[in-house]
Amino acid sequence: MAQFVQLVINAIAIGSIYAVVALSFEIAYESTGVVNFATGQLVTVGALLGASAVVFSDARFAAAYGLVIAGMAVVGLLFFAGVYLPLRRQPALTVIIGTIAIGISIQNVAQLVWGPLPMSAKSPVGGGTVDIAGAVVSLHALFVIAVAALLIGAVHRLLYRSSLGGQLRALAQDAEAARLMGIRVNRLYALTWVLVCAMAGAAGLLLGPMWFVDVGIGEGVGLKAFAAAVIGGFGSVPGAVFGGLLVGLAETLGASYISSAYKDALVFVLMFLFLLVRPQGLFGERIADRA
Repeated sequence: MAQFVQLVINAIAIGSIYAVVALSFEIAYESTGVVNFATGQLVTVGALLGASAVVFSDARFAAAYGLVIAGMAVVGLLFFAGVYLPLRRQPALTVIIGTIAIGISIQNVAQLVWGPLPMSAKSPVGGGTVDIAGAVVSLHALFVIAVAALLIGAVHRLLYRSSLGGQLRALAQDAEAARLMGIRVNRLYALTWVLVCAMAGAAGLLLGPMWFVDVGIGEGVGLKAFAAAVIGGFGSVPGAVFGGLLVGLAETLGASYISSAYKDALVFVLMFLFLLVRPQGLFGERIADRA
């Protein structure tokens, strides 16, 4: 029983990270109608910057993490100006292909800067553990769950409980009509990509102390978060959360009770089944309606 409790808590922790990354997908989709396939590489940048910033700041985590989020905001502005803005009048598929291309470029640049060797990242709560119902759980796993919950709540409030969220969603429906209504379209698009990159960077910061950090750390996370978004339903914050937790549970419990060799396959088989049975996901609208 203790082992099962430990597995579930670890699954919730990694599932919470998938949920945060899925929300990065959601923010881009809600305001631009585009699926950003560079999200995994943005998670990588956040993790690498976090590991480096903690070292150079002598483990002053508040300053280091603040600098990383500020840096990811700058990356978001560059992403907007260099990728989305030149392509935004093109079909959505063209923009999606552009995100794939820039994602590959980001990963190659990261390898030039940081090299191929993995590095360890420290946690702001240290490497301690706590006993829960006989299970030994790391403090960082509990930290991840708590921070992810705060981020998810903030995004939900932004998108669905604020005028800014309504403006962001209006952009995806009809940017020209939004402009005629007085919405500053380019400014909101820039803000969208800042939020997208900041969320991906935050996920990287949470992920780094759980695994060794290298230039490929975010690639698999991005794909599984995309699966979580599909399972939960694009256009839904609750869907991203439930999808992320479901993917985390499927991966962790599958690796423990079936085989670690098939943990990735289990996630994508689950996504495929949802596409067959319920393509709009648990909470989302039909994807075809937005395509």
